[in-house]
Amino acid sequence: MDEINVRQKHQKERGKALPQPRAGRTCIGCRAQGGRHDLLRFVCTPAGEVILDASGHAPGRAVYVCYDVLCLRKALKPARLALALRRSVLVPDFEIVSQEVRELLYKRLGACLGLGHKAGAVVSGYTLLRRACAQGRVLYMILAEDTETGRAEEYRSWCTQHHIPCVTLFTKERLGHLIGKPSRSALGLTAPHFLALLCTILASLARLQMAYERI
Repeated sequence: MDEINVRQKHQKERGKALPQPRAGRTCIGCRAQGGRHDLLRFVCTPAGEVILDASGHAPGRAVYVCYDVLCLRKALKPARLALALRRSVLVPDFEIVSQEVRELLYKRLGACLGLGHKAGAVVSGYTLLRRACAQGRVLYMILAEDTETGRAEEYRSWCTQHHIPCVTLFTKERLGHLIGKPSRSALGLTAPHFLALLCTILASLARLQMAYERI
């Protein structure tokens, strides 16, 4: 009898140790499901005002929306939000929200670059960047929007030669500020972990831009 009780106790303990499945988050615009970093979170304040939750942890009943202008337009309708939140609501201005979403994504990009720099996963400076490209260590390059034409063409030629994806973002001053340096014309990412996070954010920005071009 004691042996049976011990076995049952062990089975219960193993059951407690198992991770509990998490409920999927669903976009109220298109009904697609995604993870915490894949969807925008909106919460309803006690006054009934719907706001974008940039932190992802604000208290209150929440709804989720894709990083897509079409989904945002569908989701930010009084009737749809009231149904999802089960109460009357004050709907935010669409243009203000879309700008807030862009700022949120740029902020996350900056945080990603800052972490990458602290981890030694970001290369900057003309000579160091050229050497890292030639050595095959650069996996992705970010080029400042206000880089001089000749220098920008040179960086792009390195990317073409070494098959490095390249995106143009930020000013030189802001690009340098993100990694605690003076102005920088370009940054090279060398670590796959930070590259994956960066590409996720860039994909969200691209979806927003593509949706704007469709409407």
